[in-house]
Amino acid sequence: MIREFRGKKPFIHHEAIIDESAMVMGNVVIGKKASIWPHVLIRADDAGVEIEEDVAILDKAFIEAPRNVFIGKGSIISHGAIIHGSTIGENVLVGMGAIVMEVEVEDNAIIAAGSVVTSDVEKNCMVAGIPAKKIREINERDVLKMEEMRRELKEKAVCLRKDEGD
Repeated sequence: MIREFRGKKPFIHHEAIIDESAMVMGNVVIGKKASIWPHVLIRADDAGVEIEEDVAILDKAFIEAPRNVFIGKGSIISHGAIIHGSTIGENVLVGMGAIVMEVEVEDNAIIAAGSVVTSDVEKNCMVAGIPAKKIREINERDVLKMEEMRRELKEKAVCLRKDEGD
């Protein structure tokens, strides 16, 4: 459902794919070829949310904007993750159930599943834990795995669209 809130209406690029069960509300901009999966909630009733090109927001993720939220090109926000008033760089993987609270996550970072991020994350590193701490640098294997995930998600995303004949 695409919903206006307090006079603010989402802008969704015509090549973005939004599952019919997702809720996109308020001052939200969704870029080209982004995919918003089942039961995602994106709520921008205070500040704005900008989701760039080729971003995948997976099932039951929640994005809230008490302050501006930005999600950079090629990033993946996994199942059940929460993004609260944060900036997410390009090609970032936020793992399942992770919580990212009012921080900046730089490019090419990985946030492990279940982590709680309460301080900024530098580029090219992996963080894990509660609170999340840097555990290592990103390696070539990580980069290849993330590229494969993005490719698979793009292929699957077309299934989110209803058939044109419906």
